[in-house]
Amino acid sequence: MSWQDIAITVITFLLAVMLIPQLQDVMQRGAVMNFFTASFTSLLAYILCLVFASLGLWISVIGQSTVATLWLLLAFFSIRNVRNSQYPDDSLFFVACDFFSIWMMGTTFAITSFAQRLFKKSD
Repeated sequence: MSWQDIAITVITFLLAVMLIPQLQDVMQRGAVMNFFTASFTSLLAYILCLVFASLGLWISVIGQSTVATLWLLLAFFSIRNVRNSQYPDDSLFFVACDFFSIWMMGTTFAITSFAQRLFKKSD
């Protein structure tokens, strides 16, 4: 066990503790977080778990997997809250796909808008 393993673990557990109030809001009060922010943060945190494991930082893997799981729970309960309030007859998968298509359209709009401004300035 190295000092880096301990430092990473302490920091990740602090991050996990800071997410607990948000998770309570999402689970008990019906709050909603951005589904893609939460799910992609969870995915990236799980990838960091693999990186830590490849470095032999096993305690850090536990801390990082805790943070990743909290982000995954935030994503799940947020999409469930949206489904319950706006799409009560549809599945979670349908709501997630609907959100994904809206996210893709918004991203496409932002990229094309940026490209138009970039080319307009170069004229």
